[in-house]
Amino acid sequence: MALECELKYLEADLADLADRLRRAGATTSGRYFEANTVFDRPDRSLKRDGILLRLREKQGRAVLTVKRPPEAPAPSALKIFEEIETGVDDGAAMAEALETLGFAPAFRYEKVREKWRHMDCAVCLDRLPFGDFVEIEGDEAQVLACAAWLGLNAACTTKATYHGLNIEYRVEKGLEPDENFVFGSAERAALLDELDKL
Repeated sequence: MALECELKYLEADLADLADRLRRAGATTSGRYFEANTVFDRPDRSLKRDGILLRLREKQGRAVLTVKRPPEAPAPSALKIFEEIETGVDDGAAMAEALETLGFAPAFRYEKVREKWRHMDCAVCLDRLPFGDFVEIEGDEAQVLACAAWLGLNAACTTKATYHGLNIEYRVEKGLEPDENFVFGSAERAALLDELDKL
């Protein structure tokens, strides 16, 4: 089982960071739209145990992911999960299979991601309905060195999930509780139109 080691940076200027990465010769897989559904048992026992079961649709493909905390976690500045991930031929069939097994959609979320490779790290420039973020994956020394090179503020980091950040955002803004974070229909259409023109 692979380890996913990452740290999120807040208050990101995505256009500036993409320009800096481009000028440095970093490679990118381009910008794309993601639609994610997180599944859980009706009693939310997966969430209680720190396990994520997610079906993601991106670029015409579906990916099933399971994340869980490591059995023997070591102290780290990064968020670390054990991760199993596999491609799925038919996202709708997989969703139906999960529901047949007793899992149900717990919440949905969307984002636009631009993924880069730089300094042995994956640098993800993420636009979500409630803000822009940078997620850097790699080992701890590489992540911190890459973030410093990008000029990211070391005081503006979090190990929180986007789910947790959405909940915090809604509380701070005095909004009704809602675990879902998806773009409004007009904003989604504009984003998809913009991506189609790339």
